[in-house]
Amino acid sequence: MKKLDMDVILKMLILLGFSIFYLVIILNNQILIYVHPRIVPFAIFGMISMFIIALFFIPDSINNRKRKIKLKNYVVFAIPLILVFFMQSTNANSYTASNKDKNTDITDNLDSAGSTYEIYSGKTESNGQGVVNKKQLDIRNNIIEVNQRNFVFSIDEIIDNIDKYEGKEIEIAGFVYRNKELKENEFILGRFMMVCCAADMQIAGLRCDNNSLESYRNDTWVKVKGKIKKDTYDGAVDPIIVLEHIEKDNNPDTSYVYPF
Repeated sequence: MKKLDMDVILKMLILLGFSIFYLVIILNNQILIYVHPRIVPFAIFGMISMFIIALFFIPDSINNRKRKIKLKNYVVFAIPLILVFFMQSTNANSYTASNKDKNTDITDNLDSAGSTYEIYSGKTESNGQGVVNKKQLDIRNNIIEVNQRNFVFSIDEIIDNIDKYEGKEIEIAGFVYRNKELKENEFILGRFMMVCCAADMQIAGLRCDNNSLESYRNDTWVKVKGKIKKDTYDGAVDPIIVLEHIEKDNNPDTSYVYPF
């Protein structure tokens, strides 16, 4: 009489478990918390592959062999599989970024101008729904409008051409971040930029001069309007936004931004 081979059954359950996990986070878009949108097709391929492999195990799951199950061989797979279904997925915040390396202050990752991370150079970026080609800033009514879709390109363009945009008005939204290197009246208005996955995520943004306006705590999402001014930071030329208006963003677009 043929019996179920529990060794094969366990392999099938592990493969199916990971397949279901990937399916869930792909369907609800939680996968974008972990990886760049360009990685999603590979995740889908992996999910389908694990499901197909599990199906191939079905003929071997019923046989006349009697094998002793070594549970220790499956612990390394079972523990993370169980944990992923109980972990709560959350977006990163500035505390997360600044504690990625306890021995490194987050300002060590800022570029020489102190405004944004020097890990991108292109003029195109993805918003998770496709690639947006940008050749110039979005300027309406003489105001530079920066949003989630053009965030990386806009700050890159402003930093590279400070003289061109000095005195121009700008509207931009992001979260407040302060560190010990900034002056009392300054903060960085930033967003999290992901190059490949959550492990390489860092803050990208522009310095702001509060200009005696209302002050907000770290990680508070705000909308600001002000004028771009040429300034210096750590001995280098650097743009800074002198604020004319700041308000809390009660419905922020917390999506990550991407350099390509």
